[in-house]
Amino acid sequence: MWTLLFAIGLYSGMMATADAADLPQSGANTMTPTHSSTLAAAMAPEGETATWNYNLTGEYTVGDATWALDRRGMRGTVSTGGMGGMRLYAQPTGQDMVLMTDLIPVDDPTPMQAGVMLRTDEQGQQGYQVLLIRNANRVTARLQQPDGTVIQQSQQSYPSESGVKHRLELHVKGSHLQLYVDGYAQPALDTQQLTAGADAGLAGIVVLSGSASFQDTYRMTPAQFYGEDYRPAYHYSALRGWASDPNGLIYDQGEYHLFHQDGGRWAHAVSTDLLHWRNLPFALEWNQLGHIWSGSAIADEHNVSGLFDDANGGLIAYYTSYTPSSHNGNQKIGIAYSSDRGRTWRYPADRPIVIDNPGKSATDPGGWDFRDPKVVRDEANHRWVMVVSGGDHVRLFVSTNLLDWTLTDNFGYANYIRGGVWECPDLFPLQAADGTVKWVLMISTGANPNTEGSDAEYFIGQLSPEGKFMNDNPAGKVLKTDWGKEFYASMSFAGLPQQQRIVMAWMTNWDYAFEQPTGDWKGVLTIPRQLSLVSTSDGWRLSQQPVQQLNALRSPMLHMGATELQPSSTNLLAGLSAASYEIEAELRLPEQQPAHSFGFRLLENDTGTQFTKVGYTVADRQLFIDRSQSGMTDFSPLFRTLQQTTLQQPNGTDGIIRLRILVDRSTVEVFADHGQTVFSSIVFPDAASRRMSLYTEGGNVQVVSLKVNRLNSVWE
Repeated sequence: MWTLLFAIGLYSGMMATADAADLPQSGANTMTPTHSSTLAAAMAPEGETATWNYNLTGEYTVGDATWALDRRGMRGTVSTGGMGGMRLYAQPTGQDMVLMTDLIPVDDPTPMQAGVMLRTDEQGQQGYQVLLIRNANRVTARLQQPDGTVIQQSQQSYPSESGVKHRLELHVKGSHLQLYVDGYAQPALDTQQLTAGADAGLAGIVVLSGSASFQDTYRMTPAQFYGEDYRPAYHYSALRGWASDPNGLIYDQGEYHLFHQDGGRWAHAVSTDLLHWRNLPFALEWNQLGHIWSGSAIADEHNVSGLFDDANGGLIAYYTSYTPSSHNGNQKIGIAYSSDRGRTWRYPADRPIVIDNPGKSATDPGGWDFRDPKVVRDEANHRWVMVVSGGDHVRLFVSTNLLDWTLTDNFGYANYIRGGVWECPDLFPLQAADGTVKWVLMISTGANPNTEGSDAEYFIGQLSPEGKFMNDNPAGKVLKTDWGKEFYASMSFAGLPQQQRIVMAWMTNWDYAFEQPTGDWKGVLTIPRQLSLVSTSDGWRLSQQPVQQLNALRSPMLHMGATELQPSSTNLLAGLSAASYEIEAELRLPEQQPAHSFGFRLLENDTGTQFTKVGYTVADRQLFIDRSQSGMTDFSPLFRTLQQTTLQQPNGTDGIIRLRILVDRSTVEVFADHGQTVFSSIVFPDAASRRMSLYTEGGNVQVVSLKVNRLNSVWE
């Protein structure tokens, strides 16, 4: 996305080159790198800066390991016959902690044994070592005491290809220790046997043999792990840094992979249920061609690309290669591939670019807008299709080998344009309940006064055998994806059956994309949503519903049957308090004294002066979100506080208005009209604003059914 360039340059350059004193600080959030050790180390290639990001303080060096910065982080090396060494740090965060690091094995004839230490003393003689043991391109995990006494060994080993970055995520509470390696769902180590070193508070990194580098090393209290102000409890947000465009969403071998933009790189997380995510190291980082902007991923299951060493194939990522020193970035389509379930990625040396910029000539590399490739399988025509943003239109390409692409269509221009540039297109087939298959093209449009910021819309039609998109509706007919102001860069998951299509989007607006008051982390993604086709009198339309997996987070708070609410009635939701919850409501107007307006006040404070209102006005059939009193709203003058639209069938055949509202600390998502009308909004209330109420104005409303469920945190 071209509009991200300025913010990316500032953020990424700062993190790559700044000393600790230059980094942004937040007194309440120790996820900020209180240190970013930087020096021109001898091991760093010429022109590169050696950097280690960490938040540890009070250093003690023990043992005979040699420590030095390299371009990957802090490297520890143990010479042949050496006893190993540690770098230990004191930090007043208590014995319970979350400790994370990226451990990068250095190819060396000596097998690597390296990891972290905890609950130890200044001599490293107490506490525990949590190690990865590397042998023959596999690693196992081990928990042991400093004298070598083994407490637990992992039952399985993990791939450890050359160049891999292993993510160690360690959770310690009382006697309980859990270690997660490389984002896999089951812990590599899980024990209740922690006893030694109860009074020792140091933690750090350790290398016992071989050589390894450490990067992004952070120690947190459990409350600091996804517990900051405004941090959602069940939506995805990055632990630190940015979470913007979702990239490369794919389901493969039992895992959902979520990549997203962070400083012109692809951050990475994995999940088995679309809710409980585990962060991994950056998957795609800047390469010799420049930044790695948005794109997609597919599974090359039969190695038709020839990129893999065997017929089992692997994953291929298609990304926007952006070269800052070239005109408009010389945007082009690059690829990377992974043969270890997305943990290690490589750029093909002989063909890193598969489609050059369309403006390329003999003397000009090309400066046209050309970004955000999405690749999808077209089974009916035995090919893959790629859709790419072209600024005021999209371009379609087809391929049979995933490397050679032929242009087949340009869709858009003229009457299709209603404001901002087209970005982050998504193209896919979707099957309706009656077996009808339609092709859906979703786009996001950049900030523009005509659309009051950025926006999102979709088209429904067919994909011809010639590779052209045939729209069912005339140019200028707008089908909005979301009526809120924070839904952008939506992407659907590859790898699901044709009848399933699940999307996620970035909850922001380009009018204030990086101005939210969330401190050292920014950006939330929508709840994953199941798409379906609905037949209406106006043609086929999209319906969106939260994925069923969300139901597993429910803790019931209220279940109410039929009752009638008057303006003077006691609040039916009195006494309920939560920051993350859902409301399922069926409401109907009575024949006598019907209300003029009714709805819910969410995230309300004790005095009733702060709340977000989700309501319905009867006369004009408007469903709306009003966040004018929602809390902090002045972080941007373009933060619009009212969104509304007409419900297409507000009364339905039974006169019932059905609403499902998801609230998650700083997000509100509303699903109405069988999922055809959706709002995605962000809010920034005070931490104490946890009440809720059902209101009616000017008359009565009948409650047919009302359910409130607390939605539990996926991070605890």
